Amino acid sequence: MKRGQAARNRRVMRDYYNNAKQVTAIHNEAVRRLVDCDETNALELAELFEDAANHYLDISEKIRTRFISEEIRALIPLGLQATARSSETEPSEATTED
Repeated sequence: MKRGQAARNRRVMRDYYNNAKQVTAIHNEAVRRLVDCDETNALELAELFEDAANHYLDISEKIRTRFISEEIRALIPLGLQATARSSETEPSEATTED
């Protein structure tokens, strides 16, 4: 990996890390408030956990997509990259009807 690319990757990861820290602080405060409240409904707490999980899954998917696509670009000769990108966006033809 080129030095410039490594520096960009570190910046991107630092941004994801900072975003995750902010989101974690928000979620921690929301959980604390719900737990401290005597009238908290169990479903409210479950919804908060689901929202938090979905946010972390979104971050994970963004990181995975970014770095996997970079690895693919590094491995595929330039002429084949456009073909690979177009095949990623085409709908799957795996479904068949009898």
